[in-house]
Amino acid sequence: MEKICLDLDTVLDFLRGDPGTVEKLHYYANREEICVSGITLYALLETVSKKDIILSLANSVTVLPFDRKAAVIANRINRETNRGTDPPAESVLTAAICIANNAFLFTRKPVNFEGIRGLKKV
Repeated sequence: MEKICLDLDTVLDFLRGDPGTVEKLHYYANREEICVSGITLYALLETVSKKDIILSLANSVTVLPFDRKAAVIANRINRETNRGTDPPAESVLTAAICIANNAFLFTRKPVNFEGIRGLKKV
């Protein structure tokens, strides 16, 4: 079973009921382990007013931590990216967590993750 890690935009699209996102998540939910990063969980708690929905979501998925291994990978990503097109900090941290946990990233905004070596996306 593979890990599929949802980024912030994907979770927000799911919560809004975006048909494409909902359909894809239903497909993966029956076959793979659905995850979010601790960074994404924090951003959701800061963004969404209905905390009970976010906490319920957090209890139904695996929350991947930003740990020592992810910190080292995030540092590598920052050193390797072209300084003119740095990915957003949240994207670097999410990508590092995915790489550290051998998880595939499910994102609706792949441009935020361009040029990150070793990141697998669905």
